[in-house]
Amino acid sequence: MKMYHVAILGGGFIGKVHLYAYRTLPFYSQPVPLECRIKYVVNSREETAMASAKLTPDAIPQTDWRKALADPEIDIVHVCTPNHLHLEILKEAISAGKHIYCEKPVVLNREEVEELRPFLENYTQVSHVVFHTRYFASVMQAKAMIEAGKLGKILEFRGCYLQNSHVDPNRPMRWKNLKATGGGALMDIGSHLIELTDWLIGPLADGVAWSGSPAPEDESRAEDSIAMLWKTAQGAVGTLQASKVAHGTENDMLLEIYGTKGALRFNIQAPHFLDYFDGSKPTTPFGGEAGWTRIAVGNRYPAPDTDFPATKSGIGWVRAHCTSLAHFLRNVAAGKNITGAPDLQRGLEIQMLMEKCR
Repeated sequence: MKMYHVAILGGGFIGKVHLYAYRTLPFYSQPVPLECRIKYVVNSREETAMASAKLTPDAIPQTDWRKALADPEIDIVHVCTPNHLHLEILKEAISAGKHIYCEKPVVLNREEVEELRPFLENYTQVSHVVFHTRYFASVMQAKAMIEAGKLGKILEFRGCYLQNSHVDPNRPMRWKNLKATGGGALMDIGSHLIELTDWLIGPLADGVAWSGSPAPEDESRAEDSIAMLWKTAQGAVGTLQASKVAHGTENDMLLEIYGTKGALRFNIQAPHFLDYFDGSKPTTPFGGEAGWTRIAVGNRYPAPDTDFPATKSGIGWVRAHCTSLAHFLRNVAAGKNITGAPDLQRGLEIQMLMEKCR
């Protein structure tokens, strides 16, 4: 099998997510679709590039993305940079004939869309934009149910994507706060919500929006919240909201879809489940059989994706195992149990408690 060489452009948070996906993919997809080797991890800050490169075997830290693209051995390019850098990278990656895996949003505005279009006219390689929310098993189930007609004609929808990352007035301004670098609630998280809604029940056709900020006098600052009213080409109407100043939230996405035959509800903070309301169920007597059904979708992906971890294991189950191992290895490095991990003595205590139950 050909070995594909990869350059990760952007070694910050999202770049590390991409590195993690490569390292763990053999557990989730058997066999792996391609044999890949991360050759470069690029970041403008050398220390960040070096730290991220250490997360994968033999990766070369690099501070100039152009040098990585100029390497003829590179087959695949991941664009994980701040949004305002996408256009130039994409133009060069397309021209160099690379396969491209790009974070959203692809570019900043309509002008950049028009500038990029000519480069795609003769582009024959594979590209992919990372709207990853559609790949939750529960969302894939929702798509299948909608296409099977379970909801009938879609009438209404309501969605929100709420975060609290910008609520602190003393938080230093970063590129995700600024208009010039493609920041703002719409580009960062609203793009996910719009794409997901359009994919499930679209196409979205007509829309209007109102945006807000706790500092409207700052003309350099992108919007921190946006409320949108949309109508689909089929006539369904609904609201979508994205906010980064929502106290009490973390990464809360909720999408509700209502049709003539039923309804669906997806919550990204509880992705193990998909809620379904069957409108054909009788409501009498005493409510009949009507009510929301919680479908335990879990990790039930179809082949060739694996059933790892177990289909009934909640989302995040593997993370707990990884953290458990990390605690053990920290204690090994320290030569003693510095993390308060459950040791053999604790195991014996639990055993004796179980003995009381015999």
